[in-house]
Amino acid sequence: MRYSIEAIDLTRVRNTIRPPVFRRDLMPNTFRFATPLIATAIVLVSTSVVIATDSPTWHTIRRCGPFLIHSEFPLESHSGALRSLIKLPSQFHKTLDLPTTGQPIHLHLFSNRRRYREHVRTWVRDGTKRRALFLKTRDRAYVFAYHHDNWSEDLRHECTHALIHNALPFLPLWLDEGLAEYFEQPIPAPSGVHPHLGRLRWSMRLGWSPSLRRLESRRRFQSVSSRDYRESWAWVHFLLHGPPPARQALADYLTAIKNNKPPGHFSQFLETRLPSAASMVKTHLAGLSR
Repeated sequence: MRYSIEAIDLTRVRNTIRPPVFRRDLMPNTFRFATPLIATAIVLVSTSVVIATDSPTWHTIRRCGPFLIHSEFPLESHSGALRSLIKLPSQFHKTLDLPTTGQPIHLHLFSNRRRYREHVRTWVRDGTKRRALFLKTRDRAYVFAYHHDNWSEDLRHECTHALIHNALPFLPLWLDEGLAEYFEQPIPAPSGVHPHLGRLRWSMRLGWSPSLRRLESRRRFQSVSSRDYRESWAWVHFLLHGPPPARQALADYLTAIKNNKPPGHFSQFLETRLPSAASMVKTHLAGLSR
């Protein structure tokens, strides 16, 4: 794929920047967001924040589809991760029938954790505790990440959040995270080969059952466990690769949100179509490839 490269004006802007103001009233109460992950995070702010692009020394500035990449290191030796990221918008659109246009996603790549933490701590409290971060302001979307062994998954996960919030005015936390977990794998597949699958099957042997209402009750990141993220992935995989009524329910739900018609809790939305969805998810997981 040939990259479209645009020159960027790196005029100093720091004196005009105010730190983000955190707000909890940006979304309807049913769909409040919080910072959800130790590894990655979503932050929504209400002001028109511009992140200073002249603070780091960018080695590469490149426009690739919806992503405006600022990197401290050469990207040529990371072609695999970059190709995987460039494929993400088309996979996202094909799977969810959601647009991938809109405001560019500013992707800031740092050479190591120290450089990442130095940059992020100025803008996001507690952001340095995460490996990667998605920051949504009123008029811009940012993803911050640094190079490490699993950084390609971090990029796809956080950029999925960015694509979601470019396409939709809001989304329930569990579904937002479930989709990000789904798309962080380079080739999301119906076979379900995923790191979460083994733990989910083990949990089922110990008596665990999926519950959308339990996931919907998680309003703050402090209450979200690793099991919740695995279950969010499981529901998303079922909704995308399960029976046709499940796929249609997700499509209709996303369409309602896209049209600014809040459809309420997805658990209630799905129950009228698939009353036994929870047991169907367990059957779905049991039938996936190891």
